[in-house]
Amino acid sequence: MNKKNLIVFYFYSFFTGFYLANGTTVLFDRVLGFSYSRIFTLGAVYMLMFVLFNVPAGALADVIGRKKTLIFGSFTLVLAAIATGVSSNFTQVLLSFFLWSLGFSLISGADEALLYDALHNEDAYSRAWGRASFFSLLGLALAGILGPILFSKSFRFPYLFSAVSFFLSGACLFFFSENAVKGGLTLKHHLNKTYQGIKIAFSNKYVLWAIGVLALVFGSMYTFSNSYQPYLQNIGFSIKAFSIILPLMFIVQALGGYVSGKLYNKKTENIIFILSLVIIAACFVVLGLFNGKLNLIILFVYSAVQGIIQPIISTYTNRFVDTKFRATVVSVQSMVATAAAALLLFLFGYLTDRVGLNNLLIILGFLVLAFGVALLALKPKTATE
Repeated sequence: MNKKNLIVFYFYSFFTGFYLANGTTVLFDRVLGFSYSRIFTLGAVYMLMFVLFNVPAGALADVIGRKKTLIFGSFTLVLAAIATGVSSNFTQVLLSFFLWSLGFSLISGADEALLYDALHNEDAYSRAWGRASFFSLLGLALAGILGPILFSKSFRFPYLFSAVSFFLSGACLFFFSENAVKGGLTLKHHLNKTYQGIKIAFSNKYVLWAIGVLALVFGSMYTFSNSYQPYLQNIGFSIKAFSIILPLMFIVQALGGYVSGKLYNKKTENIIFILSLVIIAACFVVLGLFNGKLNLIILFVYSAVQGIIQPIISTYTNRFVDTKFRATVVSVQSMVATAAAALLLFLFGYLTDRVGLNNLLIILGFLVLAFGVALLALKPKTATE
């Protein structure tokens, strides 16, 4: 892969991560008068929307090319940011989320496939994807600083200005050189690619195992991310402090992503999976059991581990997938992960007002531990193990 392509991809990752509204989404909904229960329900429905788009979007990337799909996805996110930014009620926000789910579905999987096939080397991909994750989270950290500042001027500004960053992420990719894709877009070709991708994802034991791990890690992470703001308030931090705390969490996660490529090789793979799942579970339990500002240390540990494990899951999955179906298979993986997140969000939305956020975190920790142990016990062995 030439150096120019890597630089372009890192710029794309940064601007995609520079999602200014990310740290104020719940606050935006609260200004519009949504209850926490309704916010969790909205988040769960949003996750289920990905089931509609994830796999067809991945198949589209395998048919017309990953670069075109990523550009289309980025520009769809521009429309989504504007649509949510001008929304004034629950129905309008809900409808705008269809654009968000379509946009993110188009870039989910296609970005990994574009980078992996451009490098043709697992170790190089692990390092490059870790760095791309670093730049994405660095953008997210900067957005965490600027987002609350914009929110203080107008609660609509973070969404509206996010449209600019998504436009820039799509514009960057015009400078990425991708090999021409053979064939063309036909309904038959697209449906066949979708079917074959789903079949491969659920018949390949290695990919199926990685789907389970990603569903567990992403599902718990996304559910907890929807609780950051009320949790930080509960342990004594003001909303103003979010503009410092959340960016620091993203920076720590970015550093985790940056070092993941250096930590990873096939010999350390099992150790990283075991330690990551155990530490994530333990963090949730500790955060639920204790209240206090020192819990920030636990949040930073949790963020670092999330940064380490996600690029490694991606590397593990791509090792066992043929290039012709790579984006489709990764999109199937994303679809299952978002369905898991939706299930957990429905559970949180139903139970939050009944048992309290802290007790739910304890429950989440034990769920991660139980399913994590089961997955680790079922991990398929490779020829080198």
